[in-house]
Amino acid sequence: MQLTKRQKFWMVVTLLCGSFTTAFSETLLNNGLPTIMREVGVSEMTVQWLSTGYMLIAGMTMPLAAYLLNSFKLKRLFTSTMSIFLLGSVIAACAPNFPILLIGRLIEGIAVGVNMPLIPSVLSLIYPANKRGTVMGLSGIIINIGPAIGPTVSGLIVDHYSWRMLFIILIPISLLIIIATQFAVKNVVQAKTDQLDWLSIFTATGGLGLLLYSLGLLGQTGQLTWQLVLMQAIGLIIVAYFVRRQFKLKKPLLEMRVYQAPSFRLGALLALLNTSSLMATELMLPLFNQNILKVTPTVSGLMLIPSAVVMGIVSPIAGRLYDEVGIKKIAVIGMGIGLLGTLPMILYSAKTAPAAVTLLYALRCGGLNLAYAPLTVYALNALPTKYVVFGSTLIVNMNQIADAFANAMAATMQALGQKAGSAAGMTSLAASSQGYHWSFAAICVLNALAFILVFWLHNKSKVELIK
Repeated sequence: MQLTKRQKFWMVVTLLCGSFTTAFSETLLNNGLPTIMREVGVSEMTVQWLSTGYMLIAGMTMPLAAYLLNSFKLKRLFTSTMSIFLLGSVIAACAPNFPILLIGRLIEGIAVGVNMPLIPSVLSLIYPANKRGTVMGLSGIIINIGPAIGPTVSGLIVDHYSWRMLFIILIPISLLIIIATQFAVKNVVQAKTDQLDWLSIFTATGGLGLLLYSLGLLGQTGQLTWQLVLMQAIGLIIVAYFVRRQFKLKKPLLEMRVYQAPSFRLGALLALLNTSSLMATELMLPLFNQNILKVTPTVSGLMLIPSAVVMGIVSPIAGRLYDEVGIKKIAVIGMGIGLLGTLPMILYSAKTAPAAVTLLYALRCGGLNLAYAPLTVYALNALPTKYVVFGSTLIVNMNQIADAFANAMAATMQALGQKAGSAAGMTSLAASSQGYHWSFAAICVLNALAFILVFWLHNKSKVELIK
C-alpha cells in the first residue's frame, strides 16, 4: 500500500504514541516499588516481579508478533493490543491485593509483547534501507526515553498520590490512542492466513518461564539446591528444543535463520547486552536511591531526568551518524562510555553524593543510547528484505527476554549479597549496600562483554545470504 508523506507522518505518530505509552509503563513502577512493597506487605524480591514478570510475559508474547502482523490487518491488531493494555491498567488500578495487581501487570505485558515489535517492523517496511538509520533513531527515542522517564514520573506520583495513580493515568491515554488508531493507522501489510505452531508457543513459554522462575527462587532462598539446578537444566533443554524446531519448520514461530547472517548475529547480541544492562539499572538504581541514599521517591525520580534528556538528544543523532559514518566508532565510543559510567556504581555507598549518581547515570545512558539504534540498523541491514520483519521482531523479542533475565539477575544478586552481608554480621545498611554492589557488578559484566565484542563489528553491514 502506497502512503503519502502526510499519511506516513500521522500513522508513525500514532504508532509511536502507543509504543511510548507501553514502553513508559515498563519502568513506571520502579520508583513506586518501595511504597507498594510497604503497603501490600511483600518483600523486595517479591515486589520486583511487577517489573520482571511484566517483561517476561512481554518477551513470551513477542514470538507471536510476526505471525499476528502477517495474519491480521494492522489497524485491527494495534487496536486490540491497546485495548488489552487498557484492560490490564484498569485491573491493576482496582487491585485489592498483590496477586490481582500482578495479574493486571501481566495482562499489560501481553499487549506490550505484541505492540513493541510492530513499530520497528512497520518502519522497516515503509522506509527504504538508506533512511532506516534516521527513522530508527527517532523510534529509539520512544524505546529508550519511555523507560527512562517512567521512574521519574512514578516518584512524583507516589509522593503525592496513591500508587494506584500510576495505572489510572494510563487509562485515558490508552483510550485516546485507540481512537486515533481508527483514523491514522493504515493496513500496510497484506494479511494472509498462516497456521500457528502451538508446540513452539508452549515450549518457548515453558522453557523461558522455568528458567526465570528458578532464578527468582535462587534470590529468595539464597541456596542453589539440586531442585533449582534440575529446573534450570530442564528449562535449557526445552529452549534448545524450541530453537531446533524453528529450523525444521517451513513457517517457524521465530525465523531463527536470520542468525545465519554473521552481522545480524553480532549486532543483535550487542543490542541485547546494551538494553538488558540499561533496564536492569533502571530497576535497581531507584531502589538504591531510596533504600541506601534515603532520598524520597520524588528526589529519586528527579535524579533520573538528566539521563532521559541526554537520551532524547542522543537517539536521533545516533541514527544520522550511522547513515553517514557507519557503526565502528559510534559503538566503541558509546559502549566505552557505558562501561566507564557503570564501574563507579560498584563503589556507591550511603555517603555517595546524589549529584554524582545523577551525573554518572546520565553519562552512562547517553553512551549506551548512542550505540543502540545503530546496532539495530546494522543487524537489520544484513538481511534480505523478506527477512527484515522477522529480524526486527526477533531483536525486540530477545531484548525483552534478556531484560527480564537481567532484572531477575540484578535482583537475585542484590538479595544474595545482602544475605551474605547479614550472615557475616554486617549492619542492615551495610548488608543492603553490599547487595547493591553485587548487583551493579553483575550489570558491569554485561557492559564489559559488550565493549569487547564491538571490536568485531564491520563499519557497515551489507546483505548476507541466508541459506
